[in-house]
Amino acid sequence: MTLTFSAALVVGALLLACGMFTAAWRRGPGAGLAALPMLAAGAAISAAGAGRFAAPRDAGTGQELAALILVAGLAAAILGAAWFHKGEAR
Repeated sequence: MTLTFSAALVVGALLLACGMFTAAWRRGPGAGLAALPMLAAGAAISAAGAGRFAAPRDAGTGQELAALILVAGLAAAILGAAWFHKGEAR
């Protein structure tokens, strides 16, 4: 199966839209952090697709940036959740 540039951007845009909907739907500021990994995944898929088609000889171009975006989004969600739950008793 070959991936087209438009398919990568459409899937990335759908994940970004779902992440924005999740962030807007959640009422509490801490609950909105659940959308960060989905937003990061959408941005990572778009970046990987753009990188793959920007340099067609090297298929791995853009995957490094996608992995970095995913790790940063997950780290932000973990740190945000820890910050919001800092004052709660266990």
